[in-house]
Amino acid sequence: MRTCLLLPLCLILGCWAGLAVATVGEQVPPTIMQRDDWARLMKEVAITGVFVLWEPDSRRLQASDSVRARVGFLPASTFKIFNSLVALQTGAVPDEHAIIPWDGVIRQNGACNEDMDMATAIERSCVPWYQEAARRAGPDRMQHFLDTAHYGNQHMDGPIDKFWLQGALRITALQQVQFLERLDREQLPFDPGQQRTVKRILPADSTSTWHIRGKTGWGGNPGEEIGWYIGWVERERRTAYFAFNMDMNSDADAAKRIGMVRKLLLKDGWLDKDALR
Repeated sequence: MRTCLLLPLCLILGCWAGLAVATVGEQVPPTIMQRDDWARLMKEVAITGVFVLWEPDSRRLQASDSVRARVGFLPASTFKIFNSLVALQTGAVPDEHAIIPWDGVIRQNGACNEDMDMATAIERSCVPWYQEAARRAGPDRMQHFLDTAHYGNQHMDGPIDKFWLQGALRITALQQVQFLERLDREQLPFDPGQQRTVKRILPADSTSTWHIRGKTGWGGNPGEEIGWYIGWVERERRTAYFAFNMDMNSDADAAKRIGMVRKLLLKDGWLDKDALR
């Protein structure tokens, strides 16, 4: 597995170079601030994981675990963001309203057992829909965009419809926030209109004072399953990008992903107490 964990120099310079050059015009990446208070909050609820927060306005890059922030994991369903971009850019799916018919297979996630469009599929996190979208895009075009967007370790080993769930593709929490900022600023190698579409259909929540968009994920091999919640939060004309991953031990861990991220964002003033409803 080729990860930035094995390449410290890449992590110090290259893994952050895309964001530094493309968005803030600086060659030197920000220093990671270790947040032990975040780590304690996670430990109190038996979470083994990491939370990374990047605040471009203040150039603060913070992490609850600066080591794990550099470790690559399967992206699981957070890859639906990238998959959506590829599907739209290649025309594999004409637009977010185009229907992919249900294949008739009854699955445990009953919300996926019907015809649906991309906007519905990403909201319901329907794996079969995105597997079909990936098959339509094909391995050559998928690999092209993995390379040009510098997504994770760019390894597409494994079947075209499973490589982000069980294959060799890995992405770190640091790389996730880089990717999200480039998407939000429409600086990825996709048409700006396609990037705006994907931003618009991401699951969101808001009040009069804050707005949050993000995507969860859960995948991996038995005994090493990883859960994700990644996205960005906007408040008072400022934006922060976050990535959270954790070891998943049971179904009860699913709710901890969004719940913990919101607690941490509340602690740092990005959300209000109403976010914990």
